[in-house]
Amino acid sequence: MSIIDDIKVTPKTTLTKFNIRLNDDESIEFRPTETFKHVTTKQVLKIIAKGDIGVTAENNRNKVNFKLTGKDKLFGFVNYYDNDLDDESEQQEVDEVVTELSAKFAKVKASDITLPMTAKEADTLIDTL
Repeated sequence: MSIIDDIKVTPKTTLTKFNIRLNDDESIEFRPTETFKHVTTKQVLKIIAKGDIGVTAENNRNKVNFKLTGKDKLFGFVNYYDNDLDDESEQQEVDEVVTELSAKFAKVKASDITLPMTAKEADTLIDTL
């Protein structure tokens, strides 16, 4: 007789990540929260165009990232936007970077937002070389 009657395995959740091309030389990543992981590229465009941009605390790689909120809900996080902010940054510095990012978001089109390639798409691309 086993002491463990039933083992429940929690399914591994997949992390949704959207790539957003800000211009020819700059891309960032948008990671929606679990609640919004089902969003489409058109919905991501709406979130970045109309959501409120805030900053996160400095992470263990000494980077400050951004969060997008609206109507008291967290939509997701923006990662890999190059900036010089840290936990010691003055509010004026934060506001300047947020304004800069917001201006870049205003120029993004739906075609600039993509999901990473699937394994099959990557294999197909390699096969065409």
